[in-house]
Amino acid sequence: MKTYKDYLPHADERFEALRELQKEGLICDDGEFVPSVHYPPITQYNEMSPDEVLRTYTIPGDGLTDIYVHFPFCIQSCTFCHYPGLVGPQIEEKTRFLKYLKREFEIYMERFNLDKIRPRSVLIGGGTPTYLPPEMLEDFLIFFNQKVDLSKCKQFNYDVDPNSLVGEDGRRRLKIMRDYGVTRLTIGVQSLDNQVLKIMNRAHNITTAIEAIDNTKEFGFDLNIEFIYGHPGENYENWTQVIQKAVTLNTDEIQLYRLKVLAYGDKQGYIINKRIEIPDFEQTMKMKQIAIDILNENGWYENLRRVYTKSKKNISHYAYNQCCNLYDQIGFGPTGFSSYRDRFTINTQYLDKYYEAIDNNILPVSRGFVRPKEQQLRWSIILPIKNMDVKKPQFERMNERKLESVFKEKMKNLKDFGLIEEDDKRIKLTDMGSFVADEVAEQFNSVEYLPFERSRYADGILNPYKNNTTEDAFGE
Repeated sequence: MKTYKDYLPHADERFEALRELQKEGLICDDGEFVPSVHYPPITQYNEMSPDEVLRTYTIPGDGLTDIYVHFPFCIQSCTFCHYPGLVGPQIEEKTRFLKYLKREFEIYMERFNLDKIRPRSVLIGGGTPTYLPPEMLEDFLIFFNQKVDLSKCKQFNYDVDPNSLVGEDGRRRLKIMRDYGVTRLTIGVQSLDNQVLKIMNRAHNITTAIEAIDNTKEFGFDLNIEFIYGHPGENYENWTQVIQKAVTLNTDEIQLYRLKVLAYGDKQGYIINKRIEIPDFEQTMKMKQIAIDILNENGWYENLRRVYTKSKKNISHYAYNQCCNLYDQIGFGPTGFSSYRDRFTINTQYLDKYYEAIDNNILPVSRGFVRPKEQQLRWSIILPIKNMDVKKPQFERMNERKLESVFKEKMKNLKDFGLIEEDDKRIKLTDMGSFVADEVAEQFNSVEYLPFERSRYADGILNPYKNNTTEDAFGE
């Protein structure tokens, strides 16, 4: 079997190319990044009441949306998590929470006069939404099936922790989910090295992770497993071994996440306080290239950003609908976010305020943003180009102008540096562009929404502050 030394020459070559892009201003001075998950970034939304942000909103004409539900409970806090939550059994709090979550659904449906919510896809996440006693999990899914019409739903996802899928209770949870329409699970494996898992403060080990994977496939679910690279404790050798093991497992999708040090949610992760050294930019990027090479040589390819599958059918419909098709998606639960076609809302992170709003028959929205014309144009480039491609007909319908007419200088520079390519139907990232997808997408951020000050970027052609005025955006 190959060792990391066999993969390093190509990783070295990739990193040298990254250094050249950094000299042109694409990447900030120390290589840090903020993922282009939403636009503007979640941490930059202002306080808004639900009436302020939703007053002019209407349900899509076809009545379809996508659904996200957030459960703020975990066994314990992981070092890398940037979302607030409660740890430990918390049975009394979970019982109370479920009561209020159900009422939130009812308030939403009353506001928009819905007899049922009709999703294209569903994602239940957290936290660990399966960190409930089986009876409580079933109670929620019974309610969910009463309020949600799944007849048009192409994929019903749960994000889960390995511990919740093992043993007698784990198998009961799998059966309950299957019986109530869940079709796909994402397991946060994160590593297949016990020492790294310990540093991450994960509650499982390798044996538990593999048992959870085997149980999931036994019950007939499509399966995605996630891994984090660039985390303390990881090095070229153990990371190579983890990915070599991952490609042998019985799964349909392997997802890679770069460690996020800076908060992109409502809590700064504990990783920033860890005394153990975090791999630097060079090590982290070389780990990424090593993983890609192992995945590719075993038949796994990036069919949605960060997502490696052997078949395109195995990607997340929820992610594709929200980030590529730009369809409306509604969120429930604390920190649950809604990404609508022209605005964004996020619920309060505080359980007491969440409960208080619902007691007052108000949706628990605490922040939001109704995108003006320019930000809408930027958003309709940033999310699709980060995740797959910008389709010209879709862009033109949304913005009433041709894609070729906007950001002409930026587009030219990105093409000249081999980061994007264009045909008569779309603009998409090249192989190199895909490797730095967050930074390429960031090129289209308005200057007030760029993650780092101008001085953090080299004063080169690709400095994101350049060619970034309103006139540049509209091609005027």
